[in-house]
Amino acid sequence: MALPKIDIPTYDLTLPSSGTTLKVRPFSVKEEKLLLIALESKDSNDIINTVKQVVNNCIVEGKFDVNKSPFFEVDYIFIFLRAKSIGEKVAVKLTCNNVLEDETKCGNIFPAELDVSNCEIVDDNPVPNDIKLGGDKGVKMKYPGYGAMKKVDSKLDIDRTVNIIIDSIDYIYDAKGIYSAKDHSKEELNDFVMGLTEENFRKLEEYVNNFPTFAVRIEATCNKCGFQHKVRYTDFADFFL
Repeated sequence: MALPKIDIPTYDLTLPSSGTTLKVRPFSVKEEKLLLIALESKDSNDIINTVKQVVNNCIVEGKFDVNKSPFFEVDYIFIFLRAKSIGEKVAVKLTCNNVLEDETKCGNIFPAELDVSNCEIVDDNPVPNDIKLGGDKGVKMKYPGYGAMKKVDSKLDIDRTVNIIIDSIDYIYDAKGIYSAKDHSKEELNDFVMGLTEENFRKLEEYVNNFPTFAVRIEATCNKCGFQHKVRYTDFADFFL
């Protein structure tokens, strides 16, 4: 006789950025094990692939392509699943930025607890994705996928920015036509970006510096100076497990 199957709850989740509604389930023990193994490996590729796999596994109904969807939507789904699976409360540490009477910062590191059910997509400074480069030339940008965004690990800020810009190019255009990024190698796109003037590069940089992102609202009081903090917490690593 087959063993009984335990019913698993499902939840409706509407993505605030796109309005897409999905039906999802919590992590199973199998998925929690996958996350633990990935975390212990400390390998960014393992963590990226595991997050994508877990998100895919836990979507019961609805259309969502984890490889093509914007990185912040994948983050949002993962945090929602984490809250429903492991718990909504996460212990974190904050650094007090209160300026004291002697004009020095408190700097105290104190424990706080945040509620991941307060997760939101923040898009405070949206930048149009059609970037004009002068004359009839321009670049149409897009939000990079989860893997492309999370895999960027260059030690140089300029290299990291260039890599993100390349992964955010949908197509380049001029009076002669449209040149899709998917039809050109990363080397070709790198040469294009590196050949821009400083002014035009800053236009593309402004776009990627103002991506929407997930954040969790948190209120906490410094246990040294009593300053009340109201912040948006965005360190994804603290929510992994």
